[in-house]
Amino acid sequence: MKKISKDLLLGCSISANQAEGSWNIDGKGLSIAELRRYNPNLDRKDINTERKMTKEKLEEALKDDGTYIYPKKFGVDFYNRYKEDIKLIADMKNNCFRTSIAWTRIFPNGDEKEPNQKGLEFYDNLIDELIKNKIEPIITISHYEMPFNLVEKYGGWKNPILIDFYLNFARTVLERYKDKVKYWIPFNEINAANYSVWAGAGLRDDEHPQILGLSMVALNNIFIANAKTIKMGREISKSFQFGSMVATLLNYSENSNPELVLKTERDQQLKIYSFFDVLHRGEYSKFSLNLLNKFGIKLNISEDDKKILKENTCDFVGFSYYMSGVVNDLESELTEGNLAKTGKNSFLQENEWGWQIDPVGLRILMNRLYDRYQKPLFILENGIGFDEKLIDGQINDDYRIDYIKNHLLQIQNAIDDGVECIGYTAWSLMDIISHGTSEMTKRYGFIYVDQDNYGNGSKTRIPKKSYEWFKNVCENREI
Repeated sequence: MKKISKDLLLGCSISANQAEGSWNIDGKGLSIAELRRYNPNLDRKDINTERKMTKEKLEEALKDDGTYIYPKKFGVDFYNRYKEDIKLIADMKNNCFRTSIAWTRIFPNGDEKEPNQKGLEFYDNLIDELIKNKIEPIITISHYEMPFNLVEKYGGWKNPILIDFYLNFARTVLERYKDKVKYWIPFNEINAANYSVWAGAGLRDDEHPQILGLSMVALNNIFIANAKTIKMGREISKSFQFGSMVATLLNYSENSNPELVLKTERDQQLKIYSFFDVLHRGEYSKFSLNLLNKFGIKLNISEDDKKILKENTCDFVGFSYYMSGVVNDLESELTEGNLAKTGKNSFLQENEWGWQIDPVGLRILMNRLYDRYQKPLFILENGIGFDEKLIDGQINDDYRIDYIKNHLLQIQNAIDDGVECIGYTAWSLMDIISHGTSEMTKRYGFIYVDQDNYGNGSKTRIPKKSYEWFKNVCENREI
């Protein structure tokens, strides 16, 4: 048995758009997440195709004539069942919980001056319920669900006017919960603005032939909004802690060929460090600027914005980690990853979606991130999805126990290496709608939810075997 640091926050994560449902209740507006359809014929190893938004898909979604189903509209009814779910969190002995505030509940169209009081009341009750149960709230302000009106009317994050709309939203929640919430993440997986442009930036994949350039313009606006939120937040409360949130994919070189090793290093700079550098060093790296130059992309960043970025960096290094990959010569066998196609690693197992399970990779990444930024880390998402079915009313998910256990062991090993770590929130509390494929059957939760891909089912919560296991870990602080 290995002891876990007693100061480490341990809990679970969800997001508003994947769990809440009630998409048109109490004044809520339409979000971009609710326009992502479920494809019953999807290729589970081709996530990139599924998450693309095209003009045709968008027109079908807005019509919503019953041809397709849009699962994030109904979620798993967290909006009505949050008290029941928070009791399950408390009974699992978690001391923290990460969720998000739906922008469309507070500002349904995104450009209103005054917030929707019904939406605020929901989050008042949710946060109060967490605190009542001695659970630390960790709040993501924007998690893949900006108001669709901001896309339709203003063009999404490529338009800098969104910075002010976002700041109005951020100011509203920061001021309202300044005495209740300490940990804030302004944007979920901020690099999604590049690899999943609809979710991350409100851009259609087919709206411009040079979508990378357009996404970089959008990302720069998001970076500025992030920094201005931190500046504003520190004026509201000195106790606030602001975190980055970057989706990470640790990649290894397939062999020791120096050219391939260099290619792997460049891959990591591009996919991981270029985002963290802006969030924690307050500026784009020379590598990033040179690369953008090669693509003919020039960012027009004013001196004022450079100052804002430099002076308002994040307090802790937050990230999601699910898997690792391999950089190869592109002739090797490919497997689908969270950020891009990646080479197969013969030393690792993978799940049905091609995610290669690599706990040691998390320790490697933690050491690299801490060495580079010298700020405490927070693993904000980590988990494994499987297509699970009840057998005799139970889910015996030993594979999930193994996954979480081995990753927690490596987190503690990294702490023993000298890495400072605030906490770990597993993905996810209960089964929710998949972000990447919009299916319910890609189940991550410690708690089974009786619901299928079409929203059918009782929505009853049934703790899995992993629920009891994680409860023991949180209670006894040992693995």
